[in-house]
Amino acid sequence: MISVIIPAWNALRWLPETLGSVMTQEGAGFEVVLVDDGSTDGTGDYVAREWPQVRLVRSENRGVSHARNLGTAEARGDLVKYLDADDVLMPSTLARQAALMSAHPEADVVYGDWRRLEEQADGGFSFGEQVRRSLEDVDADPELALFATFWCPTGAYLFRRGFLEKVLPWKEWLPVVQDARFAWDAAAAGARWVHDEAVSVLYRQHLKGSVSTRSRAAFLRDCLKNTLSIHEEWRRRSTPDQRVVREGRIIEALAALTRQAAALDDGLFEDCVRHLRAVSPDYQPSAPRWLAACSRVTGFSRAAKLAGLADRVRSRIGIDGQAAAR
Repeated sequence: MISVIIPAWNALRWLPETLGSVMTQEGAGFEVVLVDDGSTDGTGDYVAREWPQVRLVRSENRGVSHARNLGTAEARGDLVKYLDADDVLMPSTLARQAALMSAHPEADVVYGDWRRLEEQADGGFSFGEQVRRSLEDVDADPELALFATFWCPTGAYLFRRGFLEKVLPWKEWLPVVQDARFAWDAAAAGARWVHDEAVSVLYRQHLKGSVSTRSRAAFLRDCLKNTLSIHEEWRRRSTPDQRVVREGRIIEALAALTRQAAALDDGLFEDCVRHLRAVSPDYQPSAPRWLAACSRVTGFSRAAKLAGLADRVRSRIGIDGQAAAR
């Protein structure tokens, strides 16, 4: 049986479509565990009234990772899927991914392709990019692929419950990038992966204009915490050959965070610079060319500060970032 775990906070607007996409699945036995994470919009009451077949767990508001951990503790299935409350499961996804698990008894995780549902200016949503790629398309090492490049929504994954015990719990100290970290933790635990080449889930992407400077800074701070945590993991258990490549990826990530933080939050920017210098005291970027040249003259921290301010100006007036980077 598959346990579909849905963390929900003030999700009343989305639940009719989300729950409908799950409850109409055919060809696989499943249960739905929905954790109401302290909603104030009537989410829990709606589920109790309209979807009595859903197992409802009520909780105080402690975040999506806590809700997923609660749902996992309640789950009875030998396979587990985490679905965000505003995403949509495609027809036959549960049956198809369960069949892949049966066909590959060695597999720990099945992951599918996905498609964006992009918010429009009028508040509606339309189909966007269809993302079709495998971990191997990104890197032969799943940990490297999942560290900074490969991502898919939680609803695209199906986990074998026995393997999940090696990965749990969801990290409640990473409120923003917990989904990316959980997939990385699966790779770090030695997951064996099977790619479902069909679109498994529609991922609802909200307008970027609704993201405040404060929430963007919170995202970057989460990314910094995650990067430092993974760096410590890699330092403890990487072979000498792995260490060279992985250290390079950590440096790239810290440099990118430094530049992005420059125009958002001075304290975060200084933290990024400090951690980058601790790993690579003499770091100099190689691209874009103008940043590399500026860095050689002023030092990377000053060059990154200027670059961050320039990025912010370009984003406000609509200059294409690729053209500006040349």
